Amino acid sequence: MNYQWKKQLEEHRNKRREDIIQGAQQLFIERGLYSVTLKDIVEFCGVSKVTLYKYFRSFDEIVIEVQINVLTDFWRAVTNNLPEGNNGFEKIGHLLRQMIGTSKQYASYVRFIAMFDTKYHENYADEFLEGRFISFMRSRTHPYYELLEEGIRDGSIRSDIEVQILTFTLSNVVMATLQRMILRGKVLHLDQGVEPDVVLDHMLDMALTFLKPQALK
Repeated sequence: MNYQWKKQLEEHRNKRREDIIQGAQQLFIERGLYSVTLKDIVEFCGVSKVTLYKYFRSFDEIVIEVQINVLTDFWRAVTNNLPEGNNGFEKIGHLLRQMIGTSKQYASYVRFIAMFDTKYHENYADEFLEGRFISFMRSRTHPYYELLEEGIRDGSIRSDIEVQILTFTLSNVVMATLQRMILRGKVLHLDQGVEPDVVLDHMLDMALTFLKPQALK
């Protein structure tokens, strides 16, 4: 009986913690990261500050947990369908196209990721949160990594650059362009006279051209 009670208590605590994360995520998505306070989260989730602090050390910890949720959901959507193609190069091209399509569909997630990047542009507030987020990032293999490795093995992708460097170069270039085109595309179109989709198409072409073995020549 004692074991069962402890199990139920732990399940209740985990659910309450997840409910707070989900509530905060909804607020951040709807209002923006900089427009939400701890008081807003407490009121929205129907808990007291005392209760909230039983589950989270700070507002920053909630933000970190929401970012982990957002990234997990976002990449699950991107990789929902296995990349198509006969080699690593074709598969990475297919995955990048899925990335662009998913980013348009989940524009609110792209917006939150951009706000998160801005808020924590120098550090993650404290060592505990830094460790938590870095641990999450290193616990998963980036979807690009395996396909780039496959392409290097089958000769369809250049082999002169370390695969990890290729992975994160590609990841940062693609995400930065997506954020700018999806979040400010209409304004940039007015300023520069170029459709956001055209920019994304050219970004994709440049990325794939860079990955080809011919890029070595």
